[in-house]
Amino acid sequence: MVVCEGTKTEPNYFNEIRVSERLASANVRIIPSELGTDPLNIVKSAIVEFKKTSAFDRIFVVFDRDDHINYTDAIGKAEATDGKLKNDERQAVSFEAIVSIPSFELWLLLHFTDIQALFHRDEIMHRLRSKIPNYEKGLDDTFATTKAHLAIATQRAVALKRRNSRLADDVAYTDVHDLVAALLQLKSGS
Repeated sequence: MVVCEGTKTEPNYFNEIRVSERLASANVRIIPSELGTDPLNIVKSAIVEFKKTSAFDRIFVVFDRDDHINYTDAIGKAEATDGKLKNDERQAVSFEAIVSIPSFELWLLLHFTDIQALFHRDEIMHRLRSKIPNYEKGLDDTFATTKAHLAIATQRAVALKRRNSRLADDVAYTDVHDLVAALLQLKSGS
């Protein structure tokens, strides 16, 4: 299960991966947070949604750093929840926060440009639009547009993750590649 801060951009992107890789929607559920876009509420929303069915073995919560005052609390709650929930087979459920600093669009821009420093989300959008003309949040076919550059984006994201902390607010950072890899592994059965 993937619970997203955004109502269109992130769900559309991850659903596009699910469809392109022919992953059954019964096995992969991608939804926006029902409790709003505050990171702590996204974590709480994921817990509430999971308890309705207990059918998943992994839960991902996707959110940006933005100016959220409880961003680090949300990461802490996700880490504290990891392994504590049990699914309908009584197995411990992985619970992972997938974060981006400053925004999800950093992940998309990494497909085209190596970003080393933190830029304001407006600058990230400006640079992304120079690579994907007419890019707007919630745009369809974003995965198809960026897929050819997935390997280099992943390398760049891994380098940022090695160098920077997701708890900082003054660095570029993303975990999105981890979720993309998890979804793609479902296709291969790894």
